[in-house]
Amino acid sequence: MENTPITYLLIIVNGIFTFIGFSNPGFYSKFLFHTGSIRYQNEYHRLLTSGFLHADWSHLLFNMFSLFYFCRVSESLLGSASTAIIYIGSLVAGNVIAYALHYNNNDYRAVGASGAVSGIIFSGVLLMPNSQIGIIFFPIPMPAWVYALIYVSFSMYGMRFGRDNIGHEAHLGGALGGLLLTAVFLPEIISTEPILFLGLIVPCIAVLVWGATRSNNIS
Repeated sequence: MENTPITYLLIIVNGIFTFIGFSNPGFYSKFLFHTGSIRYQNEYHRLLTSGFLHADWSHLLFNMFSLFYFCRVSESLLGSASTAIIYIGSLVAGNVIAYALHYNNNDYRAVGASGAVSGIIFSGVLLMPNSQIGIIFFPIPMPAWVYALIYVSFSMYGMRFGRDNIGHEAHLGGALGGLLLTAVFLPEIISTEPILFLGLIVPCIAVLVWGATRSNNIS
């Protein structure tokens, strides 16, 4: 995993963009995810730029830790160009789904690379499901697929109770994007890991459907 320039480039860009956002409230406000601005002012750039901002330093560090571990896996096995496409595609897919779920809430705001990182995580899990990872403050190694399920559970909890300005819905939309794009670049993975592929996709879809139903009930 030595030749992984995209991984390091993405971490650097996220760090710089987030630091500027923390230092400049106007910059932060201009580029965060805001449903009303997208819906009525056609500021579609927010679907991309919000993915490079973060709510706080811990949010940034958690996302970058996950990105560092899993992005190197995808980049080593699929190449830098494919990994970059998976990252950006997952980011946009996650935000588009978040936009759809919060379409009637003009005040909804969110930031974070959650969708993109989720896509990279699930891509890495699909490519190397039995690899081991230890979480900060919980150093006991666990299979990568367990980490992915924890990530989904955290997203579901955030969708239900979160008031943290983090786009939890984008986690799951990004995860779906990452899985599907990985299958596009490596279609044989579906036949070699059919149970894993479905086992990762189905929970994401189920939680998003639950989220859409909940959103409709609230509105």
